[in-house]
Amino acid sequence: MIEEFLRYIESEKRYSKLTKTAYGDDLRQFLSYYGVEEAGFDPAGVTHIDIRGWIMARTEEGDKAATINRKLSSLKSFYRYLLRRGLIDKDPTAKIGSLRKPARIPSFVEKSRMSRLVDMLEASDDFATEKRAVIILLFYGCGLRLAELIAIRLNDISLDEMSVKVTGKGDKQRIVPLVPHVAERVRRYIVLRSEICKSDNNFLILSDEGEPISRSEVYRTVREVLTAMGVEGKRSPHVLRHTFATHLISEGAGIETVKELLGHANLSTTQIYTHSTIDELIKAYRSAHPRSRKGR
Repeated sequence: MIEEFLRYIESEKRYSKLTKTAYGDDLRQFLSYYGVEEAGFDPAGVTHIDIRGWIMARTEEGDKAATINRKLSSLKSFYRYLLRRGLIDKDPTAKIGSLRKPARIPSFVEKSRMSRLVDMLEASDDFATEKRAVIILLFYGCGLRLAELIAIRLNDISLDEMSVKVTGKGDKQRIVPLVPHVAERVRRYIVLRSEICKSDNNFLILSDEGEPISRSEVYRTVREVLTAMGVEGKRSPHVLRHTFATHLISEGAGIETVKELLGHANLSTTQIYTHSTIDELIKAYRSAHPRSRKGR
């Protein structure tokens, strides 16, 4: 039956040979756990309890959730094929859901390094220098996405109210406050901007040639600054957005407030940042609390 199924996904479903091989390996691995040879395998005899046992065995062997889910997908496809062909009466995989993947902890810059980075962005009368500073400060000070930064226009900035109107996903708009230091740098940048702007475009951030800045230039700017500060791993605008959120929550900001500032549609998306701060608390506890040290 397995060989017939593999021929089916290759000839009719047009799956690649590599995918076909992976499906075959997954199914034979299940048979090995089930304790039968392919020739003597009766798929109708398998229960959902057998499949759960297989999942537990794979977990104990060290397979990650994503790997197990892929193997389970192979088994589910096999049983759906058998059910459509009338070779079985019920599908034992129907009651089995995919494993939840552990949420990835967002990359962020630690507070001490970020503080040094901000101090390094000294005021200047040079347009390119001020532009670089404003890009970094708006990402870190407002938690913007790359597309949101590029889309900001001059009339979105209110220096009197120290705020910026941000257009996020789905054209949803939100107002994000500017801390005094960031507002002052934006004010300084706007003065220099007026000297090099060669067109009537209203975008806040311009290239050195006076045109709307590109995504690649913004990305390159952030990467260069973070690299210069010795930041390892990811060095992207989104890292600064993650840093904004993580630092706010670690300083006691409510998760609902952070959700609104980030422009998230769902609270569950914002909750990922609580894991980052919990990890920091655990590290601090283990390094500082006397009862956490061995031998005490």
